[in-house]
Amino acid sequence: MDEKGYILTVDSTLALIVVIVLTATVASYSALPMYMGQDHQHLEALADSQLQSMEQDGTLKLASVQAANGSTSLANNTLNESLNSSIPKGISYRLIMNVGGTPVGASSSDSSLFHTDTATRVRVISGPDEGWWGRAWFKSEPVEFTNKEIHLTTTVWNFHNWLTNFSPWSTYGLTNRPYWGRGSTPQAINFAIPQGAVITGAKYLQGGSASSNGQSFGTNTVINSNPALVANSNQFTFLNLRPGSNTRMYNYQGNIPVSSLHTLVNNFYVQILPRPFYSGSYDLPWFSILADYATNITIPENVTEDTYNFQNAAGLAVPNPVDLGAGSGYGRIYDLDSGTVTNLNTRRVINWNDMRNHEHAFDDGIPFVITNVPGVTGTGHGTGVSVVQDVPIPSNTNLLDAYVVVNSWGANDGALVEVWDSESNNWRTVFCSFDVWEGGVLMDYSDRTDGYGNLPGIIYIGDQLREGANNKVRITVFDDVPSSDYDLCGVQDSYVKVFTSPYKVRWTTYPFNSHQDNDNTAEQVKSFGLTTDSQKAMLFVGVGLNTRNILVEYADTGEDLYNGPPPFALDLAQLDAQNGYHKITTDNSTAGNYTIRAGNYNLRVRVTGPTNNWESGDWDSNAAIFSGTRIAVINPQIQNEWSAGMGVSPQAAMDNATAILLQKYPGVDPADIHTSALFAGNVPNAVTVRLDLWKQ
Repeated sequence: MDEKGYILTVDSTLALIVVIVLTATVASYSALPMYMGQDHQHLEALADSQLQSMEQDGTLKLASVQAANGSTSLANNTLNESLNSSIPKGISYRLIMNVGGTPVGASSSDSSLFHTDTATRVRVISGPDEGWWGRAWFKSEPVEFTNKEIHLTTTVWNFHNWLTNFSPWSTYGLTNRPYWGRGSTPQAINFAIPQGAVITGAKYLQGGSASSNGQSFGTNTVINSNPALVANSNQFTFLNLRPGSNTRMYNYQGNIPVSSLHTLVNNFYVQILPRPFYSGSYDLPWFSILADYATNITIPENVTEDTYNFQNAAGLAVPNPVDLGAGSGYGRIYDLDSGTVTNLNTRRVINWNDMRNHEHAFDDGIPFVITNVPGVTGTGHGTGVSVVQDVPIPSNTNLLDAYVVVNSWGANDGALVEVWDSESNNWRTVFCSFDVWEGGVLMDYSDRTDGYGNLPGIIYIGDQLREGANNKVRITVFDDVPSSDYDLCGVQDSYVKVFTSPYKVRWTTYPFNSHQDNDNTAEQVKSFGLTTDSQKAMLFVGVGLNTRNILVEYADTGEDLYNGPPPFALDLAQLDAQNGYHKITTDNSTAGNYTIRAGNYNLRVRVTGPTNNWESGDWDSNAAIFSGTRIAVINPQIQNEWSAGMGVSPQAAMDNATAILLQKYPGVDPADIHTSALFAGNVPNAVTVRLDLWKQ
């Protein structure tokens, strides 16, 4: 888009894997966001997952058998035990089960009848077969932590504006002010790579435009004062002629030597090299840097990390044929591996309202035009690409954490992230650059009406996926088109990370809201709870790429835990002990050996963007915090695990339940397994279950 600009979210939290699990099959859920819409959406997702989990692990059937045998109080205890161990702190619940006219249920202490925002889910389960219902269970030991290396790709810089929108280029042009930044002399622009990362590769992409049907300029890109990366004019790839103009669009893709980069703060500037005797005008419409690196993170043992990669996709589409150099067409398909282009010979156009939250034929990675994009003036169009990825999660494992990494670049002005809801067989929006209605509630994602430049690097989806379900995640990125600037955009090396474990572990995570402010500062406060069993309290950071500084402090008392460039992650308990605050750690704790103090706490995160608008490409350097910023509280004690089985006799039922438990946990000593059995023949064929959740 050639009016405003913004920087893509830094993906410094890509390894955000200190994970939570709420139940044996409940997707991780955290303290709810401050906005009513996100509150209700997350409550609905949690209620769906909770009922699914309780049905799959046998809790609902066990309680129905107990109630049918006259043990109403025992049934109530079974339901309360399951809900207490899985519903996160700060959420109240009430569950009612009708077993042949006998009501049983469970409720939290805050169980009054009226609440401002209650999410309700109802499920009907079938009673067990006639016979005996056996139960087997054990209590395991605390899990140990281990260091794991994970490999990441991060968009560490994404300028998607037109440089001549800013002074001094708006007055003098790129020919007379050939340096970005500053103009007549170079001034470096900072970007960050997380501390502790091992950098394995990097690349950069830069766009170019030339009026009067001119050829592209060349560039010298200088990173950290190393010898310039040279891109000659004839190395830029011609893309298209902008509709209704004589402006030709180009792109260059090059590699950055690993030796030119380091962790923490890096910098760069670009020198424009005009062609001799050229009398037209130039512009720089986009510039992106992607970095590959590895880092170590601490996770519990017996955790499996799975990565589901999206296909790379890039290009541009137009609603009417344009000159593509070798004939006309409806746009270009850009190959991110080779940098080559092919013509798009088919018209591909879809309305925004027909695209969002709907199945459509354009999520195949081929560019298309979007009409009626909210907030876009002029034509109201956008041009983008959309990709979808299956995310299978077995029913016999526990989902600990899941997030989607969006590595977008080029002229991307906005993004949409959707998850397939296997309960309703519909797409659900989990992030949009601008505000949208979801489930009858307005989701507040930006203070800007158009959400321009509100581009995430990572979005938390742990509360949206389901175990044993056909999960799908879809990413759509697009360039706003107010006039004729149908520009190149794409996604590269994007993926979904999923962490699972066969064990049921008590973890809690508290994500911040995905929200873009209307100036160069943004802050949020998040409450979190610690117990005497908590062993770690981590903050993983996911903020806007234009962030120059991040402040982390206790919101109530103002003690700084961190103040500096965006980090990869922070050990809050370690910093608390190291600074001598001892607010969340005991008085005798040290940075290397601490004990967490139980309580409820408030943490503030404040991000600050650059002073110069031309650095970020946006008039106000709009600062943003995304749900990749989260507090993870780890209580690494495996909870009681049990299984159920049917049999023609009590012993047969208990033996079957024991065999199922040993199959899931083959290392368990059979002597540690406890069993019981109840007659299940008097349970009704259909048992209704209603679960209400609300925020305290």
